[in-house]
Amino acid sequence: MIHYIVGRNLGHLNKCTANLTQFSKLSDEPVTIYSFRNTHKWLQTNFPQGNIQRYLNPRKSADILLNANLVMHDWRDEIQWLKKARSGSGPIIGGIYHSDLATSSRDTDWTRKFKSQTQGIAQKSTDIFFHINLMQPQVIPNLSTLYVPIPVIAREITMTPEKIKQSLGLPADEPFILVQMGGGVGKYRYRYMEEWYEKINQLKTPYRIVVANQLKGIDFTFNRSIIQAPLFDNGRNLMNAADLVISKPGMGVLMDAISTGTPLLALPADTKEREVKNMMLRDLVGHDFCLADNKLTSEDLDARIEEMIKYKESIKAAFGTVPITGADVVAQGMKMLSARSLNELPEVYEEILKMTPFRID
Repeated sequence: MIHYIVGRNLGHLNKCTANLTQFSKLSDEPVTIYSFRNTHKWLQTNFPQGNIQRYLNPRKSADILLNANLVMHDWRDEIQWLKKARSGSGPIIGGIYHSDLATSSRDTDWTRKFKSQTQGIAQKSTDIFFHINLMQPQVIPNLSTLYVPIPVIAREITMTPEKIKQSLGLPADEPFILVQMGGGVGKYRYRYMEEWYEKINQLKTPYRIVVANQLKGIDFTFNRSIIQAPLFDNGRNLMNAADLVISKPGMGVLMDAISTGTPLLALPADTKEREVKNMMLRDLVGHDFCLADNKLTSEDLDARIEEMIKYKESIKAAFGTVPITGADVVAQGMKMLSARSLNELPEVYEEILKMTPFRID
């Protein structure tokens, strides 16, 4: 039995689904997913073979969670309590996270603090850290946990753009711009969401606007020309059909944009984590026109949309340099780690490193 502990928002849920879908192709070992109640229906639809259980506080439920061959999490810093409670030879605890960890003179105090916190959480909550990178990391962090740099995690495309547009009531040849504000659940709901919805409501762009749904729906009144999409089981399908996405910063949307080649205009960061994601996007594209500013008016946003569409092919080419096989690496790693002891971990680690295209030397 494998225990997989996952967060409450779609970025984490989609990675969980991608990883476990790939794992199910390699192994028949059962997986129990511990998740927050509002996500259960979505998970059951997307990974019906999983045993979906309510989220358990690791501090209070260590005995239950450690009754497994392997514990994986994405990305729960409270798992450090589980690691402290563990005794004996296992199970091994693996964690999956993302974000650039290398610091430079371009970092702010905000982003430097986030990168330091991420490394600290990795050391306290994992034995082996599967770290998502866009490209070969230039600096390998010096961690007490075993470090595996992996590529972007992307779900499989399961609907054609034509089918997506048909479900939205659009002609197959009509381009559209997707607006994505994330899952909208929990305390990290995007702070500037309504402010940007107001600006988007006033756009004069000739492109049709489609607003992605959220786990709890959207409490905002849009003008009649804007389409509110249903909550798609696989949001990557929706992004793959779009010509441009305007989104709050986040790794889930960044990975989907990269893996589908869809230009991404990222909205201003409201947390230190999201600021790092915007830095990653800017570095990949090579220009900051892919980042919006809160000072932009609706008229400015119209102009920025045209600029993004103009450079669509160059953005797509930049995105095309990023490997997207992270789910394969995680799935193979899970299979190799399951039922192995902590004493065997260094040996298994060397084999897992052969699965990733990135180096640690």
